[in-house]
Amino acid sequence: MLRDAGVDHVHTTDYRRTRQTGAPLAEALGIEMAAYDPRDLAGLAGRLRASPGRHVVLGHSNTTPPLVEALGGDPGGAIAEGEYDRLYVVVIPAAGPVTTVLMRFGTRWSP
Repeated sequence: MLRDAGVDHVHTTDYRRTRQTGAPLAEALGIEMAAYDPRDLAGLAGRLRASPGRHVVLGHSNTTPPLVEALGGDPGGAIAEGEYDRLYVVVIPAAGPVTTVLMRFGTRWSP
């Protein structure tokens, strides 16, 4: 889904699931994945803002909405445990408001 999106950076936590999720994209693009500490979302948000380009950040149900919020976006509702189909697109322009698009991918999750 993201192969042609112009991704420059892939960030993952040091957990196997996020690394395994990011690996195919990073390999297809020929870029290294960068690990981040999910306990320091403010620091990650600062690094994302300071580094130009398009970033993919793979996170968890309890960290992704707070990261979107730290970037100035709208995280929407909480992510349910076991929900794996959310994709946030957070656009941070040089001037003006941050925009957030919430997309779904794959088979629709249902509790």
